[in-house]
Amino acid sequence: EANIPFWKWLREARGKQTEVTWLTDRFRKLSVSDSEKSELYNSQNLYVRWKFSDRDSRTGLRSPATTLFYHDGPMLQRRDINLSAEVYKSSPTLERLNTADGRAAIDLALTASTVRYRELYGFSNGDPNSVYRAALGRGVELVLICLPPDKRLPLRGYHAAMLYKNGVPIGYFEGLSFFERMESGFNLYYTFRDGETAWLYARTLNVMHHLTGVTAFSLDPYQVGFQNEEGIKSGAFWFYRKLGFRSTAKSIQQLTELEETKIRSRKTYRTGATTLRRMAKAPMIFETSLENKGNWDRFQIRNLGFRTQQLMASEFNGDATRMRDEANANMNRLCGTINEKYPEGLAVSLLLVPEATSWSPEEKKLLLRIVEAKQSGTEARYLKLMQKHVRLRSELIRIGSL
Repeated sequence: EANIPFWKWLREARGKQTEVTWLTDRFRKLSVSDSEKSELYNSQNLYVRWKFSDRDSRTGLRSPATTLFYHDGPMLQRRDINLSAEVYKSSPTLERLNTADGRAAIDLALTASTVRYRELYGFSNGDPNSVYRAALGRGVELVLICLPPDKRLPLRGYHAAMLYKNGVPIGYFEGLSFFERMESGFNLYYTFRDGETAWLYARTLNVMHHLTGVTAFSLDPYQVGFQNEEGIKSGAFWFYRKLGFRSTAKSIQQLTELEETKIRSRKTYRTGATTLRRMAKAPMIFETSLENKGNWDRFQIRNLGFRTQQLMASEFNGDATRMRDEANANMNRLCGTINEKYPEGLAVSLLLVPEATSWSPEEKKLLLRIVEAKQSGTEARYLKLMQKHVRLRSELIRIGSL
């Protein structure tokens, strides 16, 4: 039939439900994987209008706040913050929410994001059984959201957080961690960017350090202005630089130091947008431990993916299924167990480390504990166990830095 009246078909089928509710229910009941459901739904290119109430608006949205904080003095400025000291201060207690409250917290974070046309992987795929709350002080509450095992990233640990002040959502944080390094994304909503931003950031990193053991925080170039004019206009590079971050590129670090000299010697000098764009072309990093300084400068997680692709092409004739099967068999040999399915990212990465066969029994036992934490434990435990495996760390950093 030509010129199919799709909307009439939908109206006749949906009964008393809205079209969107009826459609999503049908997709939910399909006997295919979540990724296939998403692909099928997205292929429809549906436009959806959301009419929300005042309580879901930017003005009206609130998280329950038991007490209100009133500023009786000047706000904390960036110059008041020593990031190294703040990270190591004692951390607030993380209170685990029950499943119902965890679901409500995720829904609130999703709503706050959606009304701003934003989406965060951790909010869309959060585990209502793994949601935590911490009071950071000065009326600020951090709600931490973790991922269920089937939604976790191949290698990195993942944590998302929503920040509220006096119950008002003010921004969010995303941390993707590998051993002791966390790729951190921090965004305070426009309205609140003059409201103790440096202190908020420092307190968030404090929670992440104590939870996961990470000691190095890296920033994607986009965060500081690469192909991001908002970041250039806001001076994001200098915000992080003045907190103690440095560029991982020597040439950019040299340019930064030259700019700092100009700023010190000429009171009216301001770094131009063109120079800021040059300075934003490489990641930045903040290391709380000088012992491992520079270890992560050339590392990119995608390099492990590239090496894996090359291995698949050269050793398995481009056959991903064959490579996965061999990766699983290799993990069984290394761990001395029989497991039908190891975490795929870890298993495939170990094919890049043939030296693992000569690891000590203790190192192989630790590898098994890491695998188990990735599959069913908490990602914080997974990261802390990884940080103890010296040889696994050194090999994957080496490969990821090629």
